[in-house]
Amino acid sequence: MRALTIEDLNAAAHVGGAGSLTMRQELEPASGPDGVIAPAKYVDDRGNATYIFAKRYEEDQEKPVKTVMIDSKGSFANRAEETTTEAMRNGEGVLSKMPRIAVQYDTDAGKEVVYDNQLPHRGFDGHIRVGSYKGESTSKAEEYVKARNSTLDNLLPIFELSPETVIFGGWDSTRSKNQLRIPSVMVGETYAILAEQEEDPVIHRAGGRIDPVGASVIVSTEADRQKIVGDSIDLSDKTKTSFKKSGKGSTIGLGAIPPSAKKDVLDGVSVRKVISTRVLSFATVRTFHFGKGVEGDAAIRALILAVLLRDIAGYDENPFIRANCFLAETGKPTVMLNKRYGEKEELEPLTAGMAEKLLEEAYAQAHEKAGITWEGQEFLVEGNPAVLANASAEDDEKGN
Repeated sequence: MRALTIEDLNAAAHVGGAGSLTMRQELEPASGPDGVIAPAKYVDDRGNATYIFAKRYEEDQEKPVKTVMIDSKGSFANRAEETTTEAMRNGEGVLSKMPRIAVQYDTDAGKEVVYDNQLPHRGFDGHIRVGSYKGESTSKAEEYVKARNSTLDNLLPIFELSPETVIFGGWDSTRSKNQLRIPSVMVGETYAILAEQEEDPVIHRAGGRIDPVGASVIVSTEADRQKIVGDSIDLSDKTKTSFKKSGKGSTIGLGAIPPSAKKDVLDGVSVRKVISTRVLSFATVRTFHFGKGVEGDAAIRALILAVLLRDIAGYDENPFIRANCFLAETGKPTVMLNKRYGEKEELEPLTAGMAEKLLEEAYAQAHEKAGITWEGQEFLVEGNPAVLANASAEDDEKGN
C-alpha cells in the first residue's frame, strides 16, 4: 500500500482525473462499549434541546439502522480549520504563512484578533464589512471590494486575500445580486449507530454536588448579606441584588445540590459504533478557475487540496469534539482514491508529517506555476466598536 503523492493531487486537479478521496474512521466510546456519549444538541420548533436522529444504510444489514448525529458537516469544517488557526498562532509550517483577513477589537482584556477562518462567513463576514481598514493606504481597502467581486471564473482576488474562503467555501449572501457561492470541496461528519434500535435511546441526566462547607447556606440577616456582597471578589450587580433580596446561598453558588434525575435534560446516548467520514471532491475543485492558464490553475487546485489534507491530519492528531463525547479509534482509518469507471485504490493513512510534506510541495509548485506567494500577509481590519458594545455571549452548545 502506497502513500498519497503530489502526483496524485496534480492528476486530480486536471479534468479527467480521479473523482474524490474518501477517508473513513471507525470509533467507539473511550470508556468502552457500554459508555455514554453526548451527540450534537440542536433546538426543535418548540425551543427544546434535541438530538438529530436518522436512518441510514449500513453494509451487511437487511434494514436501515437508526443513527444519531455526533458532529455535523459544518462543525467538522470548523474543527479542521483550527489546524490553520493554531499554525498562525504558533508560526509553524506552511499554514502559518497563509494570507488572512484579521479583525481586531479593543476589549477590556486588550486587543482581540479574530481571523477570517474563525468567522461564520469567512471572508464575506459582517465583522469585516462593517469594520474599517487601518493599513498604510486607504486605497488598499479597494482590494477587499475587488475580492468580493470575484467569480468562479476567476477566484484569484479572493484567493490572494483570503485563501481559506476559497478552500473551505463561502457564500456572499448579503448581496442582492452577484452573490458569489464557493462550494465546499470537503465534507465530513461523524455519526453513531445506536445500541437501542427500537425504544427511546436518550439517556437523561442524573447527579448532584457536595459542598464541603455546608449542605445548605441561608443568610438570614441583612448585615451578613451586605458583608458577603461587600467582600465579594467577583459578583455581578444583578447577582448581588438577587442575593440581598433572598439570602439564598444557591443564588451565589453556595450549598450542595441533592442527587436528582432530570428527565428534561439530555445527557447522551448508548451506541454500538461511531463512524467518522471525510470526502474531498476533486470534481468540485476542478470547477475553480484563477486566470492562470491550465497548468497554473491546476497548481492552485492542488494547493487547495493539500491545505485541506493538512487541516484534516492536524485535527486527527487531537480529535476533540465536545465534553462527554470522548471517543477512541478501533483501528486504522481507510483512505480510498476513487478513480474513473469504479476503480478504487486504497492508500496509507495520512499523518500530519506526510500532509505537511505534501503541502510544502504543492505550495512550491503553485508559487512557480501560478505566482502564489504566501508570506503571512495580513489584511487588518479594525472592528467596529459599536458591534462589540452590543454583543452578548450565550453559553450553549447547540449545533456543536
